[in-house]
Amino acid sequence: MPAADVSTNSSTDGWYILEIQKMMYGFGDSKYSLKETAELVEKIVKEQLIQFLNALSEVAVKINSKKIGIKEFLVLLRHSPVKLRRFCTYLQASGFKDLAKEDDLPKDIMTEFSDLHTGNKKLNSALAFLQHLDPSCYLCNVADPSKPFLLPDDALKERNERIERMTLAMEKGQYIEYSQAKSTSFKRGQPSGKFQDWLLKDSPAPEVALSATAWSILSYFAYETIAQIVDLAFIVRRDNMAGQVSDAVQRNTAPRVSPANADLFKPTWSNSMKPLQTAEVSEAIRRFNNTHNSIFSPFRRNGVPPPGHRLLAL
Repeated sequence: MPAADVSTNSSTDGWYILEIQKMMYGFGDSKYSLKETAELVEKIVKEQLIQFLNALSEVAVKINSKKIGIKEFLVLLRHSPVKLRRFCTYLQASGFKDLAKEDDLPKDIMTEFSDLHTGNKKLNSALAFLQHLDPSCYLCNVADPSKPFLLPDDALKERNERIERMTLAMEKGQYIEYSQAKSTSFKRGQPSGKFQDWLLKDSPAPEVALSATAWSILSYFAYETIAQIVDLAFIVRRDNMAGQVSDAVQRNTAPRVSPANADLFKPTWSNSMKPLQTAEVSEAIRRFNNTHNSIFSPFRRNGVPPPGHRLLAL
């Protein structure tokens, strides 16, 4: 299944524009997110998810899976402890009832983990497979939400700080409206099959079919992809603000940026905040594709592009 091209049009373009605008608002954008920015984000997310499906199918073929389930996601996430931990935290909070059955793990492996999270078969199934995948228990220990996590999740920390600054500036009615927007997703409250049709109507079906649980998980990664696009776009905005301040400093018309006053130059939220622009999103994706390093450190304007496009979800 070939990757989608952001520059091409699809008959399903625009299906999720309103939902994406609400999600972007939930992650810190203006309440009045631009339609053209949401359209670009929708295309980027679709391209990312189709590449994600390609990767999942490749893993499923290699491990002889009849359907794509949780195992394939875990294999792809094994090199990203932070995102693996986030994913297992999501599994802990989600309501899948048939996950363990779908993934058909050996009984001896499942028995070892049956008491870790009582009544939570979905998380026990994930941890059991990670134990099977990595007998050293490193992946299992990193992924288990009940255990301390010592690795820094800088992206999530900065996102939460941005949202905290945003919500502190809201009145009660604004916060209720914001909470409703933040609960928007690709699956919740949507017609059955809409997400699958949006993604695959104009693309070949994946080589290996997805289980119902896998489709729900994929919608979670679509939601997370939007969050990361917003995160990176705000870094571009912050850099642009810092560049403007630097230019003003050289003209002796503005204070210098220092650790003591760095917070003054972070984008802040208000009802009149300028919504994220298409140029900021495009620059964010360009930078992301042009660095081998982590999503935040460094996040440079210049870099050597890796072969192909990277996946924000991994």
